[in-house]
Amino acid sequence: MTLKRFYTILSAMILINLLYGPLVRATDSGLACPDWPLCHGKFVPEFTFQIFMEVGHRYYSGVLGILVGIGFLWILRNRETRERLGIAATLSLIFLISQVILGGLTVTKLLHPTTVNLHLLNAVLLLSSCLTVRLLISEDNSSMFQWKRPGKYFFVFTLVVVLYQLFLGGKVSSHYAGLACPDFPTCYGEWFPKMEGTIRFQMEHRLFGYLVTFSVLSLSAYGILYLKDQNVKKSLKIAAYLVSFQILLGAMNVLYQLPKLITGLHTLNGVTVFMFCYIAAFYHFRSQGKEVL
Repeated sequence: MTLKRFYTILSAMILINLLYGPLVRATDSGLACPDWPLCHGKFVPEFTFQIFMEVGHRYYSGVLGILVGIGFLWILRNRETRERLGIAATLSLIFLISQVILGGLTVTKLLHPTTVNLHLLNAVLLLSSCLTVRLLISEDNSSMFQWKRPGKYFFVFTLVVVLYQLFLGGKVSSHYAGLACPDFPTCYGEWFPKMEGTIRFQMEHRLFGYLVTFSVLSLSAYGILYLKDQNVKKSLKIAAYLVSFQILLGAMNVLYQLPKLITGLHTLNGVTVFMFCYIAAFYHFRSQGKEVL
């Protein structure tokens, strides 16, 4: 197996785990095991559905951790790969360690909202670091990061707002605010209800979601109309489709009262929006020559 294929598979597996994790929460399995790293004092406990979900998530995450470590050592073995990929690989290892710590704290702190939210964001950063390794492998050795690119602040702003929206989504979930508003797009028939209690978390997520949608669609239009790099154009087109689908998933979550699979897909799709915006930014900041048409 080549290093490129290894990190392609690893990135895909981490993305799958970003569906698995929300499903653990959606099925109320997060505290099926009250201890960590064992479950009821056992490595292989007696299984119920919820214990299976929680322990399965731990086992799967453990496999991912081993693979991240293998990739890191693989890169360190060769001087050329160490120079090109060493920083991104080191970051992946750092995010892996912090993810393990946050996973333990999520259980021992009884699903405290802060640890739950940080656990999600750290998983996104772990995915981003492994994805960066994968993208760098395919890059020309002469290609280097260039900050002075057209639309640079547009790309950075969009990445920040999408990442923050994932954080707000985590707040909705960790505060059990998914059904704080039983209707959509209004909340109890009001466009701007009182921002109090769990309604505040739900409405912050909704309102900021409109900004995210506008940002992603605007950046996609800008990239398609004014930029030449085909990788940037393709990634932004996919992000535009996904952010539109995200609105549909969000509405279905409310109208159908948080179906478990839709809830998980909503998180996964949000992460995928960020991922394709990130890929577009990666190619944009590393493309050579004049960029604007």
